Amino acid sequence: MKKSERLTLPLLALSSALLLSGAALAAEDKKPEAAPTAAAPVAVPAKPVAAQPVAFTVPDPVAVVNGKPIPKAMFDQYAQQLRGRTKVDSPESSKALVDQLIMETLLLQEAAKQKLADDPQIKLQLEMMQDNLLAGSVVRKMLSENVPSEEAIKKEYDTAVAAMKGKEYKASHILVDSEAKAKEIIEELNKGAKFSELAKTKSSDSSAANGGDLGWFAPSMMVPPFAQATAKLEKGKYTEQPVQTQFGWHVILLEDTRDATPPSLEELKPQITQMLQSKVVNDYLEKLKSGAKIEVKEIQIVEAKPAPAAAKDSKPEEKK
Repeated sequence: MKKSERLTLPLLALSSALLLSGAALAAEDKKPEAAPTAAAPVAVPAKPVAAQPVAFTVPDPVAVVNGKPIPKAMFDQYAQQLRGRTKVDSPESSKALVDQLIMETLLLQEAAKQKLADDPQIKLQLEMMQDNLLAGSVVRKMLSENVPSEEAIKKEYDTAVAAMKGKEYKASHILVDSEAKAKEIIEELNKGAKFSELAKTKSSDSSAANGGDLGWFAPSMMVPPFAQATAKLEKGKYTEQPVQTQFGWHVILLEDTRDATPPSLEELKPQITQMLQSKVVNDYLEKLKSGAKIEVKEIQIVEAKPAPAAAKDSKPEEKK
């Protein structure tokens, strides 16, 4: 049998084993409830008795496969990894996990018989997995020892809120495709026309159906010429000159202003915590890098040689 075939069969078997055992574990969580039986009516219904968890003990080792024991510590490690996806809190689910460990052990014993661990490609993959595990463990250990304090989180929050200070605007607008049309609209407004009615009949923007209403927005949400013109208006006033943007010509009515409301500390706490953790990791990596002796080999760039020109036939084609 070829080496690639020897590798494929154990992997397929392992995938099937994981799928089957995963289904067995999940089945424990989806047991159908027993159909209720008819009971004679009573004056006062009895309170339902809560199902008591079954007491059980997982042995050590949990199984012995061809003389090789599977320690309870390995069972506990797998159960910990499954936490959040499925429960391992009953004799049935524990038995399903033991079955999974048995199947994996059988596959590992078969891999040993086939000496797959001596395959250079598998050796390299195992080394990479070990390196990733160890590197990640260093970072997790360091983060567990440097949890951001509440004071640090509050300080970052205050800094972020200070940067968010500003105004929000509630405005309506009328969008047309020429300056002349915008000036005509402004003349009609000067004569007492209602802004919302003009917006419904003359604006080409999707907000026309709502009388040009744009709702509340921060200046950063609008293109600069529009935002700047809006910020200069007094409440209840409209622009006396058309405002040009890449979308066309605008007549803008400022309806109201308010101070921008930043998110609460609780809303931003997860993002701030993650940001502080990222900074801790980056500082730690820079510290390791600065204290290490590193020699980076130069990458050699090989210029591609132009393909040789196709040889031309010395004899001219005969004209037919």
